[in-house]
Amino acid sequence: MDTLSIAPLSLPSDHLGLYVHIPFCRSKCCYCDFASQPLSLAPSLPEHYLDALVREATLRRAEIDRPLHSIFIGGGTPTMLSGAQLLRLWTEVIEPFPRLPGAEITIEANPGTLNDDVLAALSQLPLTRISLGVQSIHDDELLMLGRIHVQQDTIDAVMALRSINIPQINLDLMYALPRQSSARWIESLHQSLELKPDHLSLYALILEQGTPLAAQVLAGTLPEPSEDEEEIMLSDTVRLLSQAGFTRYEVSNAARPGAVCRHNLGYWLGRDYLGLGASAVSTVHGLRWRNMHDTAEYVQRLKEVRGAIEYAERLSARARLLERVMLGLRLYNGFNLAEAEAEYGCRLCDVAPVALAAAQRTGLLCYDGQHICLTHTGYPMANTVVSRLMNEEQQVQGVL
Repeated sequence: MDTLSIAPLSLPSDHLGLYVHIPFCRSKCCYCDFASQPLSLAPSLPEHYLDALVREATLRRAEIDRPLHSIFIGGGTPTMLSGAQLLRLWTEVIEPFPRLPGAEITIEANPGTLNDDVLAALSQLPLTRISLGVQSIHDDELLMLGRIHVQQDTIDAVMALRSINIPQINLDLMYALPRQSSARWIESLHQSLELKPDHLSLYALILEQGTPLAAQVLAGTLPEPSEDEEEIMLSDTVRLLSQAGFTRYEVSNAARPGAVCRHNLGYWLGRDYLGLGASAVSTVHGLRWRNMHDTAEYVQRLKEVRGAIEYAERLSARARLLERVMLGLRLYNGFNLAEAEAEYGCRLCDVAPVALAAAQRTGLLCYDGQHICLTHTGYPMANTVVSRLMNEEQQVQGVL
């Protein structure tokens, strides 16, 4: 059977990540349905938002039982904050949390926001990674996506980040865009590789309902991305990444040796994480909760010391196991299923026996009694395999 041979990635079982959401951006991109808003709509809101984050962080620090292994500041565009606000975010919200020596610390940035003020602040933070939202190297594609930067901004941003000694740089890129050919995508990827990033996150465009870009495609103003062209893009991408010394370790992520994103790996391996900010999600010891989406309401609730949680649930053992499978199979070399089954007290062969057996029989999935992974044949069909496993569990629960 065409199994994947490299040992699976792992993290300590007590790995705890912290995610801090900054919901501000300069303008809303045409494809974006994230919890974010243009800063121009409420220029005084960031200070009040930081006040709310301080209050929420104080509440949550009293509840955690171990130090942080990773920290991720995302958005939105965190670098829309001023230098002084970024420093306040670190000193008042994040730094008071206990963290392990060598913890991974990442912040997202837009290439068009790295002015001298922001760079000076970033240079004072103990960052280990910067994730740059590049999306494309081609100016016409950036314009179509509604991005605020151009190609030269990306080049300048990488040079500036190197000058302040940021240890690792990730570039976010998008492919399967309307009108985009496979040759043009590979040109974008090739030019990005010339910037010598340590990590690449490569996402196929998803047309989210309600976004301007989806409306343009629906109206016929822009052509729908071609599935056949997307398959060619993916095949060419895998080849080019290998030639450039990158290992594709997850469906949408590739890294040079030693540059795997530990924070995101925590999600894929089912480790605990704490989320702060509007719309942030947390999962700790099987309890999951989500903060309210609206930024102004989040700020007001924390100001009134009422808490910002709008939803919470205790995950069942079966749900936790299936989620671990759903996310863990995104990893190129899978994960330790036996460890997860022991932790949750249930087995996948009992939760979804028919779908599991079928995936093994047809050569899509390999399980040796401990480690489970998709085969070379199964990896391109990851969504299909996972959907069948999840659907069987839902059908069983419906009967029960």
